[in-house]
Parts: sequence; structure tokens; C-alpha cells
Amino acid sequence: MKKTAYLLLFSLLVAFSATAQSTANVKIEELNTKTFKAKVWDFDKNKSFKRQGKLPIILDFHATWCRPCKMLAPHLQAIQNKYNGKLIVYKIDVDQEPELAKKFKVEAMPTIVFVNSATSFKSELGYRDYAEFEALVKSHFFKK
Repeated sequence: MKKTAYLLLFSLLVAFSATAQSTANVKIEELNTKTFKAKVWDFDKNKSFKRQGKLPIILDFHATWCRPCKMLAPHLQAIQNKYNGKLIVYKIDVDQEPELAKKFKVEAMPTIVFVNSATSFKSELGYRDYAEFEALVKSHFFKK
């Protein structure tokens, strides 16, 4: 009887562990102009901002050489993992996609753009520690 209970418990732990690992690290997608138009805003069709989809979006305008951007990256990953299914995080390399940076008036990095509305967005400039960053996410997307 004990052996059966241990086997059942072990099976449940293995199943739970596999489920937790499969959702543990949701990859953040790097957008180029084409994928940006499909997933965020097709600015060829709509001159003024009109977002695609329903979920809140975080746009991380970054550069590979930017140290504060690198420091912010784990916070973005943690937010994507924690709020998976409730929001989407996308990365945009300003050196590779200068047209997108220009559309959002990005002049310094990191610039984080919060898109919660169908027709507007809010930008935040600079590095934040995780607690401050999550507070920003909650204030932009999950006000109660």
C-alpha cells in the first residue's frame, strides 16, 4: 500500500514538474517591421495608432550595446512568465528597426512602451528594479 502511494505521489510530482517547466520560460519575441505590423500596429493601413489584438502589450525598445537594457531584460522575462496569457512582451532592437523607434519617438534606451488601449500607449524611459517595474506593469494594465 505504501509503495503504491509513493508511486502515485512521485507520478504527480513528475507531472507537476513537467507542467511547471513547460510554462516557466515563455520566450520573448524580437519583432522586425513585418512582424510588428502583423502583431502590434499596421501603420501602412492605419496612420494613427491602432493596435492589433486584445492583450496588453509591452514593447521593449533596446539596443544590444545598452547596459541598462541588459539589466532590464531579466525583469521583462520574469513579467512575461508571471503574466503569461494576460499580456505580451515584445523586444525591438532600435539599431535593427530605426523606423519603429522613430514611430514611438524613442531617443534613449531602454524605452518601454505600454499598450493597453486600442488607440493609445504610454512610454517609460530608463531602467527600473523588478519591484518598480512590476508596479509600473500593474499601474498600466491591472488597476483595480
